[in-house]
Amino acid sequence: MINALNKPSDEKNYADAAAQFAYRAYGFSGDQYNYIVSSIDKQFMEIIKMEMMYQEFIAQRGDYFEEKYPDDESKWESYAAWTNDLNKLNEDVAKAMDTMLDREILVSDSTVGSIRMKLDEFVKPEDMVSVRMKNENYHEKLTGEFYENEQPIIDAFNEGYLYLIEEYGWKSNADVITPLVNFHRIAVPTPKTEENPSGIDIYYIFDTSQPHDAEEDWAWNSDDSVPENLRFYQFEEKIDLTLARDQHIPSCDFINLTKENYSDGQNQFSCAKNTAEFQSLFATGLFSALSSIPGDYLSEYLLTKKDTKTYIALSDYDFDYHDAWATSYTIFHVVDTTGQYPGSSLESSTLSAEKIQPDKSAGAYSAYTVILKNRPQEDGYYKTKVDVATNGVGDTELEMVQEDGTTCQENIVPSGKEVTLRFKAEGTTVLESITLQRHNNTENPSEVTLEETLLTKDQIATLSPDEEGYYTYTYSAPYSNATFVLNGAVGHKVYVKGTNQSFEDAIQLDSYVDYFEEGENVEFYVSDNVKSVGYYEGNTYKELALTENYEGDRKGSFVMPAKDITLYYNAVCKEHSYDNGFCTKCGGYQPADYNESTGSYEIGNGGQMFWFAALVNGDGEHTQIQEAKPDAHGVLVSDISLKNPADENYEWKPIGEFKGMFDGQNHTISDFSMTKVNDQSIGFFQNLMSDPNETDEAKKATLKNFTLNGTIVTTAEAASAVGGVVGTTSDSVIRRVNSNVNIGGGVIYDIGGIVGEINAATSIEESTYSGKIVLDYSFYGVGGIVGFVTDDDTYAGGTKIKDCANYGLITYYKVENHGGRGYSGGITGQVALGEEDFILSDCYNYGSVLAEEWKEIYGAISGYCAAKKDGIKNNYYLDTLPVKGFLGEAEIANDEELAKAKTAEQFKSGEEAYLLNNEVTDGSQVWYQNIDNGETPDAYPVLDDTHGTVYRWEDGTYSNYEKEPVEETYEIRTFEEFKKIPEIVKKNNRANFKLMNTIFGNGKTMTESIGSADNPYNGTFDGQGYYVYRFDIKSSDGNAALFDTIGARGSVKNFAAFYQNIEGEKAAGLAIVNYGLIDECISGSNLSGPFTDQLTHEPKNLTETTTFVKGTSMAGGVVVENKGVIRNTANYAKATASASDGIAGGIAVVNSGTIENCMSIGALSTKENGIAGGIVGKLDKNGSIQIAYSAQTAIEGGTTGAVFGTKEETAGAVNNTYYLDTLSGNEEQGTAKTATEMKSNAFKEELNTLVAGNEELCSWTWNSTKNQGYPRILSSLITEVELVNASRGLTVKGMMHKDTKLQLNELDKKNDIYQAFKKYAEKADKQVLYSAEPTLVYGDEQPAPYEGNLNVKLDLSKYRGKGYKVLVYRNNQIEELEIDKQMIASKDVEEMVPFAVLAEKSELSKAVDHIKDTVKTGDNSSVILLLCIVVVAGSVAGGVIYWRKKKAKK
Repeated sequence: MINALNKPSDEKNYADAAAQFAYRAYGFSGDQYNYIVSSIDKQFMEIIKMEMMYQEFIAQRGDYFEEKYPDDESKWESYAAWTNDLNKLNEDVAKAMDTMLDREILVSDSTVGSIRMKLDEFVKPEDMVSVRMKNENYHEKLTGEFYENEQPIIDAFNEGYLYLIEEYGWKSNADVITPLVNFHRIAVPTPKTEENPSGIDIYYIFDTSQPHDAEEDWAWNSDDSVPENLRFYQFEEKIDLTLARDQHIPSCDFINLTKENYSDGQNQFSCAKNTAEFQSLFATGLFSALSSIPGDYLSEYLLTKKDTKTYIALSDYDFDYHDAWATSYTIFHVVDTTGQYPGSSLESSTLSAEKIQPDKSAGAYSAYTVILKNRPQEDGYYKTKVDVATNGVGDTELEMVQEDGTTCQENIVPSGKEVTLRFKAEGTTVLESITLQRHNNTENPSEVTLEETLLTKDQIATLSPDEEGYYTYTYSAPYSNATFVLNGAVGHKVYVKGTNQSFEDAIQLDSYVDYFEEGENVEFYVSDNVKSVGYYEGNTYKELALTENYEGDRKGSFVMPAKDITLYYNAVCKEHSYDNGFCTKCGGYQPADYNESTGSYEIGNGGQMFWFAALVNGDGEHTQIQEAKPDAHGVLVSDISLKNPADENYEWKPIGEFKGMFDGQNHTISDFSMTKVNDQSIGFFQNLMSDPNETDEAKKATLKNFTLNGTIVTTAEAASAVGGVVGTTSDSVIRRVNSNVNIGGGVIYDIGGIVGEINAATSIEESTYSGKIVLDYSFYGVGGIVGFVTDDDTYAGGTKIKDCANYGLITYYKVENHGGRGYSGGITGQVALGEEDFILSDCYNYGSVLAEEWKEIYGAISGYCAAKKDGIKNNYYLDTLPVKGFLGEAEIANDEELAKAKTAEQFKSGEEAYLLNNEVTDGSQVWYQNIDNGETPDAYPVLDDTHGTVYRWEDGTYSNYEKEPVEETYEIRTFEEFKKIPEIVKKNNRANFKLMNTIFGNGKTMTESIGSADNPYNGTFDGQGYYVYRFDIKSSDGNAALFDTIGARGSVKNFAAFYQNIEGEKAAGLAIVNYGLIDECISGSNLSGPFTDQLTHEPKNLTETTTFVKGTSMAGGVVVENKGVIRNTANYAKATASASDGIAGGIAVVNSGTIENCMSIGALSTKENGIAGGIVGKLDKNGSIQIAYSAQTAIEGGTTGAVFGTKEETAGAVNNTYYLDTLSGNEEQGTAKTATEMKSNAFKEELNTLVAGNEELCSWTWNSTKNQGYPRILSSLITEVELVNASRGLTVKGMMHKDTKLQLNELDKKNDIYQAFKKYAEKADKQVLYSAEPTLVYGDEQPAPYEGNLNVKLDLSKYRGKGYKVLVYRNNQIEELEIDKQMIASKDVEEMVPFAVLAEKSELSKAVDHIKDTVKTGDNSSVILLLCIVVVAGSVAGGVIYWRKKKAKK
């Protein structure tokens, strides 16, 4: 074929034939070039295809020989000969193509001679355009003076009659012809001659679509349509004479169009005088093919309309003058385009204007055109204007070299003559291309109407620069104005580097250039031992795909970024060096060890797991695997991570169709990551599938005994069948698989925490999901265990989901223009089985299924369920979910027995573990739960037999003990007994303790906490309203608190502790971890004023008696972690976390349990990166805060909150919380109040409204002088008590602790207060009979609590005499009280203060006698007078514990 293309011209030649056909079919049209080039291109492609087929044949024969005759030398000799022939053929074809593109092609062999042209000499389509020409001698009007000089007129008139022209008033105005007229340019190739060295004839033919705008000088003047303006009658002007003959003379339009010169800017044209001047236009085979009819031949350029006859007007004309009365007419010389002119020689004829005017009313008319002929300059060349320009960025230079060697930027050059361009680039500038821009829009000459590429970047790279770095290139000047453009760009370089080893020619760029521009596609070849190639985009490594072409070459490509780039290649190495199973040299995977005895591949690291996936898939990219083994068996021999140490972004390549068995042997797979998923059947395994004929379950495709941690993120616009572990399953088995895989992305259909879609008969048992599924607003079929369940009838049997649990979160994020509905459930999203068998039993959902909208398609167990009801039973879910258990078919959806809502407390109690096991406790049960066995309590049932078996006792409660143990209760009276509690709990964590009195720690330090994480305290610690104070805690295990771990059955109540320093890694006022109940407790104190330290006897301020919690990482006023319940509890402790990222919280550092009816008034402090919250530092999953206020004096740290520092998305509710408006907060934290609003009875009433009706919550009390004026929690141990001291006539009645005693302390006569009483008495002429200070105390004389006002009565009726006075001392002032007629002083008071009884001096002896008698008889009831009144300073101002401060001596 290539020979046929390239034969000599005297033989059959395909290229010549195509050229000659084009010249005939597309006469003088740019379509000639397009046809010839496309024809040759088509033939070249056919040749290349044949070569490729031949090469593929040889390659296949080579593969065949290698398989069948690897050692047959004769076969390989034949193969080598074929290969050599192919290489020779390739060379011959390439040479033949080059010759073809360079040789001259025979275009025409006409009467004017043979025309030969090279392809690049053909007239381009852009040379055949409409051009606006300017009339160089334009006439706006003609007068008689003009016509008197016209030779045809002169010839028609004799000399003596020319004066008649002026007399007749000859004149003609330009009508439709303006100075600018559009013409079609026609370029006709001709043999080059001395007269025509360009080898081309240029003609212009009148354009039938002239612009029309009467107001523009370049448009038609007439309002008539263009076709009307083409009528021939516009060629003559009628001179209508009265009483004389009319004269039809040549019009001004005719003269302008045919007689004057037109210019296209560089060249002159005028109308052809005769047909010989445009003979070459018709000397084509096409003219003959069209019956030699000019109208058909020029149909593209003529007005073609029904009943229209078009003439080619010549410039010559005659004038038929009659001196008789006959009318005179102009005789035009025309060519009738409807005529036939064999031999291409057109003949002209003459027509009188009288004969060519048709009947306008009949719709017929004659039209005209003219053909302008080039009037060449002296050198015979057609001239064109060319200039040069640079484009783009970078440092480039382009100029034209003139014949004298000088350079220029703009020039007028002969068309077809070579123009030499000189150009270069500096620095890293890339020479992108040289292009040729045409400017043929006559309305906008600067517009680029066409741009063709003359040199590509690669072609420029083959040129050789001169010493100055300039390149030269020559190109034939076009036939229209044009601009040569040098396009430059900033270039960037490509470097190559080996990651594991380096060698030459590892990567070769497929380019001649060294620099590439941004966005350019760069291709490269790699050697055989290169396994992968990639580069970094920022910190992200991007691996490039490598493909193999038909020649066996391996190739890749990438898009050049806006900077230099380094290609990193990884090559195969001979000796691997593995890190976590990944070769540090070549990235290859370590093969798993095959155990012949078990038939399984043993997997002990991440690389071996990748290798096993490659084995199943038949992937040899990082292995030597050649064949897929979908039925391979794999076992884990240790916990593994899938992280590739050499690439932190390395992603899992899923196991495809798996038919074997994978046994994790209770190990964990971590760091599973697929974040660029764009497919169906997505998961760690894509498809789990068994043989439909297999009935033995032990031989079915199986996954069992492992935990999977990781992430899947889809990138597809709509993905489907996405499972954390498996995409789709058919007749397979999944047992004891725990998925902690987070799934997210766009629109996904059929998503499950374990399985995306069950197609048929799959068994899933004893498996759990604990990840998070976050989806687009549009999704369909989402379940914690399985997304979608159906049956394709290929397999026998039904699907079973048994003993499974969901702890995960299913939610969505809103996306605009999305809003599809998707069935979602905690266990299954959608079950579409109709009446087929289906087992869904003994499962529970402790996770969250978002149901803010469309609650009719969200189910706690299943979003939609259509199946036989018989196998659905004994399922449970957390009652906080706002949906039913099942939705779907009414029979299932309306049966509430199939799935029951349970509270978190019920789950925690062990009830659900017992029910899920169907009350089985003999060791064959599935579910276990630590409750009270001394291990860390479980919030819900687990599938771990190392946890406790759950039994139900006769009283309906649940325990890890088959029988209820005997309870022991210890009464604690001293600090020594108190310090022994940790040792007692070690032996019996169910032991109960009661404080029998307040306990003074004597400044000692406790180093051991009560309970531990391994042995939580599960008894009851009842402080009975007493408190322990003045001791420190510094635990030996690093954490410090009174209790280490309070178990799920444990409770601490009615207890307070203060005056402490607590120091540890994690530290808290009461407990490190609470799983149980903390009720009516206080941490720290809220005292102020001076006092004398009982231990050191030093004067101090009562602010020092609070609790100081000093943790390194965490510090909590009450607890570090609350996983249980804290209620009716107050915090006054000051908590500080000293680590830079430490966390502090008023009640709890981290709360995932319940905090209700609590308050916190204490300072919190963390460092610059720390977190601090007034109630909790971090509100964790499921944690809630109900009814609480925060009035901290200060909260310091990086992230702070008045109520909580930070909050997880899955946290529980925060309701009815309040905080001081000087703290950092918002609506999410609660309601901000001013100090005035919070220190009010109204706020107390607001709190009491919230607790009303809840017997577990204490009410609130308020006194402006206590607790800094904030409301306090009223202890349930405070009851109405009446204290009577009959011997002294004193009665005190009020709300106080049941064990409260009344104590009197006589004032020392040296006491300042006594001296004040004495001075007052002297002024009143009286003397002090008795003075004392009363207090309310426990039996151990420690201050006892009381609330509200105390009613105090003092009976003085037994005193002898009269004139007594009663004084009290408060606020540093003496106040005198009133005594009624019955000698009784009675008053409602708030607090006790020192008092004195004064008597008249004259009565003193009587009083003394009375006292003496009293001493004798033993009745001293009249000796003492007590009275309690309100004071502000020195009170215990918070919670349920208060005491009187001791007055410091002056």
